[in-house]
Amino acid sequence: MAALLPALDLSAFASDYRQARKTFLNRAENLRSLAGFDWIQHRHPQAGPDGTALHSDWLLLSQSPNPEQLLVLISGTHGVEGFVGSAVQSDILAEAASLLENPKLGILMIHALNPWGFAWLRRCDHEGIDLNRNFIDFKAGLPNNGAYASMHRLLSRADEGLNGFDNAALDGITRGQYQYPNGLYFGGHGPSWSREWLESRKQSSLFQKARHIAVIDLHTGLGPYGYGEVISDHPQNTAGFELARQWYGANAMSSALGESVSAPKIGLLDYFWHRLMGDRGSFVTLEFGTYAADEMLHVLIDEQRYHRQCRDGHINRDQNHPAVAALRDFFYPQDTNWQQSVLLRARQVITLALEGMANS
Repeated sequence: MAALLPALDLSAFASDYRQARKTFLNRAENLRSLAGFDWIQHRHPQAGPDGTALHSDWLLLSQSPNPEQLLVLISGTHGVEGFVGSAVQSDILAEAASLLENPKLGILMIHALNPWGFAWLRRCDHEGIDLNRNFIDFKAGLPNNGAYASMHRLLSRADEGLNGFDNAALDGITRGQYQYPNGLYFGGHGPSWSREWLESRKQSSLFQKARHIAVIDLHTGLGPYGYGEVISDHPQNTAGFELARQWYGANAMSSALGESVSAPKIGLLDYFWHRLMGDRGSFVTLEFGTYAADEMLHVLIDEQRYHRQCRDGHINRDQNHPAVAALRDFFYPQDTNWQQSVLLRARQVITLALEGMANS
């Protein structure tokens, strides 16, 4: 029977962090001759489950050190979700040579922003911090999420679940909290390792000289199975909000307007990029749907309870424990049809970003 789908290389969907990084770097090596090639590896202070060194990699591909149009692709903000983000990055690396025939274009890939969570199959980092709740002004004091506080004890009890929680309550849980380091969606008491790494790079001439910047942060979990929703968290009536509408058209869903599968959150990574880009660009999350939202909370709660039971934190953590496996499978479906959908949709959205910058 003739194939109806285009041939897609699914080999970039790795079995672990080390394999994902190896594939990413091997494909990057083929582009080393580019004049604007720049690779920086930032080593994490802790090791992976097998003792392997962990790194967050910064890879710039362009024909010049300071391109006018800058596409930024980020994987692994939420650790275990990095399997899919890394696969998308490696897929684009295979096409990068032809994309970079445009002398004005630069592609920056931040691979495994949270390498510890990626390697250890956790959504948070080594300090229990959810990076996508960590970008607040800590000098202004810690936000108080009363909705989460009222549920923390319930969520921490092994004999309790989510029965009776309505959508508003679930939004309260996921919004972000700063009082319970051993709880879900903990934003931290200060800048995380990953945030400090990003902050150290923000004065780069790469960002200062680019005329247009399109940032796409790759995530999984929310939304219809296999569909990639373009989520904009730019406030309404801002340049970033308008650019997201202009570049992505009807694909762009605003959380502020209630259009998105994701409700407004505290401390998003988006806000770092909003400040950095000003009116020159747009940050969107490309969220690939997996399974039901209430199931996501169940697997997060089960994994969190298991992790708290592990003596000395991650040291005796069993990567094959059912709670860990369930978390990985939720955010990384082992379904070739789903994986094909991811790569196809990612290419569509990235094409929109490239065309949007070129036509602005």
